[in-house]
Parts: sequence; structure tokens; C-alpha cells
Amino acid sequence: MTAYIISYDLSQPGQNYEKVLKAIKSYGNWARLGGSAYIVISQASAVDVRDHISRELDSNDKIFVGVVKAPAAWIGMSDEVSDWLKKNL
Repeated sequence: MTAYIISYDLSQPGQNYEKVLKAIKSYGNWARLGGSAYIVISQASAVDVRDHISRELDSNDKIFVGVVKAPAAWIGMSDEVSDWLKKNL
């Protein structure tokens, strides 16, 4: 299993984020870091994760998917997210 950070930017105002969020949350084990940044745990490759989520994006939207692993550092996350990160990284 690999932890991936996902960051996306929907370029046009008024776009429906729900489809993108549904694709991200479909991985089951996820945490929202803030804004449009999430971490998911998956056996899929980064390319597969990107392709899965990008099905819900328009051609001018942006997405980044990269590996996250310990050691990692953060500040200002909720206790719930901090606990998730400690458990999953």
C-alpha cells in the first residue's frame, strides 16, 4: 500500500467538486489536508490514481499525485488528521 498526496485545481468557477471528491474518497482510506489537498492509501500506481480522478476533471483543470512517506512533518492539522497521518505514513 502506498500513500499518495493529491492536489487539484478546478480552473472554472462554479464547477462541481462532488464528483472529484467522490473519486478521491472511493479509495476508502483518505484524509483531507486542507483546501484541495488529500492523502489516499492505495495499491494502485500514481498514474492509475491520477487517471481515475482525472475522469472527473475538465481539460483545463490541474492535478498532482505523488508518493508521501515518513518522515513527514506538519503543523496546524486537526487531531483527527494528525492521528491519521501518524497511523498511515
